[in-house]
Amino acid sequence: MYKTSTKHLKKSTYLLYPIYFGVFLFCVQSEPIYSPDTYSYLNAMPYRQMGYVVFFKLFTTIFGSHWDSAVVVIHTIFSLSAVHYFFLKVSKLFKLSLLLQLSILIILLFPFFPPLSILNNLVSEGLGYGLYLLFISIGIEILFNNKRHYFKYYILVYLLLFSVRSQFMFSTLIFAGTYFIMYRKQILRNKHLISLILLFGVILIAGLGERTYHKLKDGFFKPTPLGYTSASTAPIYLSKKSDYKLIKDKNYREIFIRSFDTLTHKDLLVRPEFSTEEAYMFFHNNLPKICNQTIRQQGVDYYFKNHRPKGWDIDKIVAYSFFETEAACKDFTKVLILNNFQQWLKLYYVNITYGFKSQLLLWLIVIIFFTSLIKSWITSNRDYLIIFLLSSLILSNAMFIAFASHSIQRYLFYNYALIFLLFISIYNLKRSGKKS
Repeated sequence: MYKTSTKHLKKSTYLLYPIYFGVFLFCVQSEPIYSPDTYSYLNAMPYRQMGYVVFFKLFTTIFGSHWDSAVVVIHTIFSLSAVHYFFLKVSKLFKLSLLLQLSILIILLFPFFPPLSILNNLVSEGLGYGLYLLFISIGIEILFNNKRHYFKYYILVYLLLFSVRSQFMFSTLIFAGTYFIMYRKQILRNKHLISLILLFGVILIAGLGERTYHKLKDGFFKPTPLGYTSASTAPIYLSKKSDYKLIKDKNYREIFIRSFDTLTHKDLLVRPEFSTEEAYMFFHNNLPKICNQTIRQQGVDYYFKNHRPKGWDIDKIVAYSFFETEAACKDFTKVLILNNFQQWLKLYYVNITYGFKSQLLLWLIVIIFFTSLIKSWITSNRDYLIIFLLSSLILSNAMFIAFASHSIQRYLFYNYALIFLLFISIYNLKRSGKKS
């Protein structure tokens, strides 16, 4: 079914380079865009991951005052190269016609232009998008074209992707699960066991690398203090002040009380008269004020002022404050979700739905996921496995983002091309079924 359509691919390739050149000129002639996140990377804040911090450090050292323009140039060259590689691989795999090739190219290039402008924005998406496309492409080559020698590239790209965008930390488990379904009857053979170990084990390597970075830079062998600080936002937004009684650690309890009181003063807690949709939109629009400017700030201030181990320099004390705040948020996130589970679950569902812009699309992809999982398990059919892989990647990213943050385009545009390919793969499956 998936023979290369070389004629269409050659025709489209001739058109690609002028398009890429036009995109390149547009991006490099547009001004670099600074945001609060830019400065947190430049200052190597403890809650920022290693990859983009090191990337910025290299460019500020080499290019001096022109570092920002140099970053935009490298963002553009790297991302266009990744788009091209991904485009070629999926064009072959899905036998895309010229019209469909043009469609997928437009979708792939969409994030380069306003409102996202990821290549001009001095934030991690400028590298993360290209790395994600390479990660998916190489994983597909391993799974469906049996290119086992690509594992070395898979591991390298995953480690780089994880170091830049931790939202994809579990994506390798989806490839591992797909691989297991494909080869479950021969899974005890050495080559398949080794492949599974690599697919699963790379996440451990990434975690160790992240902890080692923070040990060397901040003095603490711990993961980046970001995930639970962000994930605590929705539970605190929905909480009641009496929830503090459920928090056992006195420091964590104090941070919760301070955060709750500050949010009350700022009028940033959920209101009784809100519908679920209204509650979500208020949360969606005010997440930075609730999380970054209140919960994280209250936690960091508390530890910085009240817990300052003797003999530590100021940088280590600051880092300690961020790591301890993350620990506090991890503790009361679980407590608050369980104590307000029904409210939290409703908000979480609306959060996911908002990212898909439609309940119909969300449930359609959920149905496709379960159907393809069952069909793949029963038949090990390559077509269903591709559908399973794509739907899994789409849903996992959406679910992770909805748990850890709010469903804004900046975090979910990675799914757009995959959703398009998902429906193309279903169409191809139906068409091949009719022919047979």
